[in-house]
Amino acid sequence: MKLYYKLALINSFTRILIIAGFLVFLPGLIYQAAITHVDSRLEKKETKVMHIINKKGLSEFIIIDTGATSSSDSTYADYTMFKENFVSLEPVKEDERDTIVTSQRDIEGDVIELRILKHYFQYDRTHWLLEIGESMAYVEDLNTVLRRIAFYILLTIVTLTVLIDLGITQYLLIPLRKIEAKLLATRRPEKFDFSPLKTTTNDFSYLDRTIGDMMHKIQDAFNIEKEFIANVSHELLTPISILQTRLENMLAAGNLNEEVEMKVIESQNTLGRLKQIIRSLLLISQIENNQAPKEDSANIPELLKEVASEIEIRLSEKNIKLELSLGEDFTFKPCNRSLLFTMFFNLVNNAIKYNKPNGTIYISCAKKEHTIEVAVKDTGIGIAPENIQSIFYRFKKFNASGEESYGLGLPMVKTIANFHNAEIKVESEQGKGSTFTVIFNIA
Repeated sequence: MKLYYKLALINSFTRILIIAGFLVFLPGLIYQAAITHVDSRLEKKETKVMHIINKKGLSEFIIIDTGATSSSDSTYADYTMFKENFVSLEPVKEDERDTIVTSQRDIEGDVIELRILKHYFQYDRTHWLLEIGESMAYVEDLNTVLRRIAFYILLTIVTLTVLIDLGITQYLLIPLRKIEAKLLATRRPEKFDFSPLKTTTNDFSYLDRTIGDMMHKIQDAFNIEKEFIANVSHELLTPISILQTRLENMLAAGNLNEEVEMKVIESQNTLGRLKQIIRSLLLISQIENNQAPKEDSANIPELLKEVASEIEIRLSEKNIKLELSLGEDFTFKPCNRSLLFTMFFNLVNNAIKYNKPNGTIYISCAKKEHTIEVAVKDTGIGIAPENIQSIFYRFKKFNASGEESYGLGLPMVKTIANFHNAEIKVESEQGKGSTFTVIFNIA
């Protein structure tokens, strides 16, 4: 999984934990906030009532009953129409501590749960109790509204923070994406872009420098290897040719017995195979050193027909059937036609070599919107999944039993494909066969 998606998942997981925490504690906090708000309203009403009493006296509320024995026999109560809040005044024997409580009251036959503020005070040498109540239904309504508002605010905050985090993460990872792009664009060490990365993040600068140093070392090793292979190959061709000439002269002399003659012929065959390997190495070296021209144009279906005709004898020797599905003609350019022929020949030759007796090889060619795809499919022994990544390594391949053997056919295919900016895909199943697909980019 990419770092960007990991960071996004971590951020999302963190937000989920935050939301879960809020969902656990938020209802209680909101309810307490609603209670606090109602208590504050009650205190403000108390302040207003006491201001009126201090300024105008109890006469604003209490109507003295002439039949009463004293003013302490008088009370006052005022309820709203729906009995949601009230204000009451009544005389008491002594003062108590002011408080705000939640209790039920019977108001004109209806039992209502109220939040009640109780305030004790003295007026005209009499102790009075002022009660101001607010229905708990109002508290519940307020609690519901606050919960809804809190949920929307929380959802908005979480969404914004996630989007902001994703944007910031994307921005911070831009240098990493540039480093990744540099590596993906490097098909060969000498093509690596060594220009320094522009970033203010020290970690990315260090990573870029480290990769650059590593690529310098790889480039040096790669150049030494290419030079060594080219030089050794050139040096070996001359003595091999001399040996072949001497062996031919020995055979031409006709004075060898049959046993020695057979050994000379076997030696000639061995030298021929060695010479072919050296020529393959020289060809690979020539391609990698950009010494091969790429100025031709090639009709891919016609080229595949030429390969099929060239390899017909080998097909008949192993009794293998070849089926072509080439579609319409089209031309690919610029290219090196000879190298493309070699690439396709090696793929088909490989399909013959590792096919089963009486097997079949399918060659298909299709032009798509931006690509040309050539597939070579066989019904052979297949490749073990763990070996697929190694089949293009030079001097290393695997036979049916899984034992290592050596050759340059597929490495040459890979080199020629890279030379033409083509991609090779391999699909294989042991015991059923393999499919090699060469994808040319024509966009």
